[in-house]
Amino acid sequence: MRKLMCSGLMLLSLAGAALSQAPATPPANTDWLFLGNGPDMQHHAELGQINRVSVRKLGLAWAVDMPTPNGLVGNPLIKDGVIYQGGPFGQIYANDLKTGKQLWVFKADMPVAGTSFSNYIAYHMNRGIALSGDDVIIAANCDLIAVDQKTGKQHWRSQSCDTKGDNLGITAAPRVGDGLVFTGNACMDAGDGRGFVDAFDVRTGERKWRFYTAPSDPSKPQDSPLYEMAAKTWGEGWYGKTKGCASVWEAITFDEKLHQVYIGTGGPAPWQPSNRGKDAGDELFTNSIVALDARTGTYKWHFKQVPQDAWNYEASNGIMVADLPEKGGPRRVVLNVPKNGFGYVLDAQNGKFLRGTKIEPVQWAKGLDADGRPIINPAAEYWKNGTNKGLVQYSHGWEALAYDPAAHTVFIPATVMPMLVSYDPKAIVGGTELDYYYGSRAGLPVYGEVVAWDPVANKVKWRAPKARLPMNGGLLHLAGGLVFQGMADGRLVAYDSKTGKEVWSCQTGGAIRSAPSSVMIDGVQYIVVATGNGAAAATGYVANYVATPEARTRPRLLAFRLGGDAPYPALATIRPVPEPRVPRQDREQAKIGEKLFTAYGCEVCHGIEAVAPGGRAPSFLYVPPANAAMFRTVVKGGALQATGMPQFADMPDEDLNALFAYIINQAWEAHDRK
Repeated sequence: MRKLMCSGLMLLSLAGAALSQAPATPPANTDWLFLGNGPDMQHHAELGQINRVSVRKLGLAWAVDMPTPNGLVGNPLIKDGVIYQGGPFGQIYANDLKTGKQLWVFKADMPVAGTSFSNYIAYHMNRGIALSGDDVIIAANCDLIAVDQKTGKQHWRSQSCDTKGDNLGITAAPRVGDGLVFTGNACMDAGDGRGFVDAFDVRTGERKWRFYTAPSDPSKPQDSPLYEMAAKTWGEGWYGKTKGCASVWEAITFDEKLHQVYIGTGGPAPWQPSNRGKDAGDELFTNSIVALDARTGTYKWHFKQVPQDAWNYEASNGIMVADLPEKGGPRRVVLNVPKNGFGYVLDAQNGKFLRGTKIEPVQWAKGLDADGRPIINPAAEYWKNGTNKGLVQYSHGWEALAYDPAAHTVFIPATVMPMLVSYDPKAIVGGTELDYYYGSRAGLPVYGEVVAWDPVANKVKWRAPKARLPMNGGLLHLAGGLVFQGMADGRLVAYDSKTGKEVWSCQTGGAIRSAPSSVMIDGVQYIVVATGNGAAAATGYVANYVATPEARTRPRLLAFRLGGDAPYPALATIRPVPEPRVPRQDREQAKIGEKLFTAYGCEVCHGIEAVAPGGRAPSFLYVPPANAAMFRTVVKGGALQATGMPQFADMPDEDLNALFAYIINQAWEAHDRK
């Protein structure tokens, strides 16, 4: 047991400022009923018992291991003293807030044999749940499932996408509003089908409406004049190359004031414009924020962010709603920080671009024009330069933003991660190969940081000290003047919301991708966060960026309060890689296998360079295939379909042999590095 796990900076001079931000009469009990503590996704708690001064007394109240191999990443929801957490495989966990005691576990009946590739991936992922009435609602594969909050018994189950035909799977948390539950889906950028968003009756599971995010076959009549218009923006011959995709794999935000739902759409696939329609325009509704009437699904407006996208700069993340002070009075706005490096402020009534700015360094565009359209940097159009290779830098993933409604400040968990993108027609995902670790290899800056953005003045107010790894957790803002973030190395950190200075940190014993939640119960404020290996999201691509090796621990829930003195869980002990039982394989064949490992999407679960983040997918470094025959039985024969391993029945033997050679040699290289 380690004694000195946390550090806090005593800031007595800030006592008055800290206490003045706290509610005058703090409630004895509060709930955290939505992702973000409200449908507007602000991740703010109007609580001040834990503040800039008192945070030095913050300690662990309890920590409990969770019955799943995949580190949980969803924002914990809390109601009447019970924590509800979602996990992969359609699992929901209910734990007591005061003690951490497990109350019940629900696991959906989820057969996966014979389902699509995207559905297999979705089976291993979950970014959260929703609460409505007496139900907990979770998305699993292609279904929405409502479970009783008291007993964990299923109430209803409804199908959204087709587990076999659509090549879609649900990876995000559902959202609720106006008596409906909204869900999108992920197509893994394969471009095999048409993206859409569904709305179901929250009480019965009956589907009420569907909005498609791309047009249908242009040789046939479209669903409505809206899609006749959209089809004209895709250029000539596009339908023979792609069905659009434009999946809504994460961002759905409900506006209870305007009765609108805002969706952020993914990019077109394949990623290279030269492999889509000739002379295409905006390829609607990809890379867009789209506003719909929440009650009917009727289109209201859209804002296009990245025309001719070739960098996978999706809008499918980071949507928040707020009221900002503007000339003439308060204005309802949509705040969005997507992957592309910019922050956007849009009028929620009509989608008009109000302003925007660079949040992180941007290579692909020189800036935004008066309408918010990007001023493209010609040097970034790699598909035109004859090499089919270009630099990509993502600036924000799906991790939660937070907001200070008093100071009108957006807090962003930024990711600075340069990558090399190159055309690969064999690649399952996007028809493209991404070198996620290109920045590290090329000596380019790779880091994470919290950025405070003033969307009224349209400027960055501060940047917190840089984190060593780029992909860290979502954020929580407290009225006590603090911003909390969990880190890839296992620390939970508190920053002063005015300055960005670190005022407290604690080693929790496991990597954090989840955003923390905070509530009061019986007059005591708690902060709750999920930790572990982060494997309930697509961390296989970036295992070495999303968790340090020692922070890839078993999944846990942790609760903090002032005066907490529970012992902290230990970080993992790094085991040496054992000598593989299979001899080293042919090097040239292994080099071919390295590219195929990406092309077939193996790294989604098993990690880039076969470095798995943890979870149910085995680490090939520690457990390589016992022999070539067993490898064939699993990969081509589908022997492990029931556990979520896809079957690649049509994989050519030469590809199978090359993959086997690559995996075995990777295990040998890891062993030799001991």
